[in-house]
Amino acid sequence: MSSEKIGFLLVGLNGATANTTVAGSLAIKMGLSNNCDGMITETELFSHLDLAHFNQFVFGGWDVNGMDAYKSARFNKVLEPWLIEDLRPSLEMIRPWKAVTTVHDVDAARKADNIKTVSTLREGLIAIKQDIVSFKEQHDLDKAIVVYLASPLKQIGLNDIHKDLSSFRKGLIDNDPSISSAMLYAMAAIETGCPFVDFTPNVTLKVPAILQLAEERKVPLAGRDGNTGQTLIKTVLGQMFRIRNLKLHGWYSTNILGNNDGLVLSMPEHRQTKMEDKLGVLEPVLGYNHFTHIVDIHYYPPRGDNKEAWESIDFSGWLGMPMSAKINWLGRDSILAAPLIIDLVRLMEFSLRKGEYGIQSQLAIYFKHPLGASARGFFDQYLLLKEYYAGIQEPIMESGVDRQVSKQPVILAV
Repeated sequence: MSSEKIGFLLVGLNGATANTTVAGSLAIKMGLSNNCDGMITETELFSHLDLAHFNQFVFGGWDVNGMDAYKSARFNKVLEPWLIEDLRPSLEMIRPWKAVTTVHDVDAARKADNIKTVSTLREGLIAIKQDIVSFKEQHDLDKAIVVYLASPLKQIGLNDIHKDLSSFRKGLIDNDPSISSAMLYAMAAIETGCPFVDFTPNVTLKVPAILQLAEERKVPLAGRDGNTGQTLIKTVLGQMFRIRNLKLHGWYSTNILGNNDGLVLSMPEHRQTKMEDKLGVLEPVLGYNHFTHIVDIHYYPPRGDNKEAWESIDFSGWLGMPMSAKINWLGRDSILAAPLIIDLVRLMEFSLRKGEYGIQSQLAIYFKHPLGASARGFFDQYLLLKEYYAGIQEPIMESGVDRQVSKQPVILAV
């Protein structure tokens, strides 16, 4: 396993989260840091498994902005300047491929100077597949994993085009407006045998046609919407309220964020799905919905990637006596997300080696809206993860043996 070369392909390569993932991984790979805090796969739970190492990763990906990874790191201002300078020669070699976009993509954020011109959606799909194949050949890779980290898309409703592969493929030829760029990247990954992770709130992995394709091609999937900060706290405290039988009456959350995601989420047409994921986490954890839940996100450029969030929580205990809790959360958005993305790439590669395919429900702990699993509380999600991986013994699999992970029913439509 340790001799295999693995492509680590990121959609949105120059964004703060993807760029930090790349730069931080290179820092560890080159011995500039040995700190893996935040990576669940570096805990005792996974010590018995032969997971991919940093020295096996080869980075690439797509972005609408053509800057190299060094210029992006300086622009994003997440990592310390001295570390960026030490990584400069390696980062300057990483430049994104031209991105394929559709009407659902962001039309006001960074300057988009790196977009591939295609006449049909099918042509766009072929172009993305060619990028993957060419990269694997160029670097003599054994496999690759694709992670979608581009800015949240405009809200998309699923319809008959999405119901099966034949309808979807016809929609590609007809340039159907209900097909997003994220769906193209997912299809391209699956058709080239690459596991696909959706770390965004898009509906991509709820598309029946894409799930059908993953089952046919025996490719693992995981999503959706990475659970890194404010919502993570809700999955922890919400479950605590339920276990202690304390009644929640209201939860008010507000955020300020100054990176590109903050800019995109200030646009109503792009924030709708994100807000649904944030607002939808407490009810399934608590088991009831008679409480007030408000979430605000504000774009505040001076903060950059350093997000601040406030929580005001009203609840009652014995004899109905009212109480409240206040939380001030200050986190570096990309520093929280990057180790989770590395975890997911390692675990998806492991799933591929095991011959598993479809939604990997054991990875629910990584997502706000985990697909394929009913567990929403943090402790329940950790137990799901623990029970799954603690029970795995090497060797991983016999040649030619595969199986589908489906511990919970997979929702095929919204």
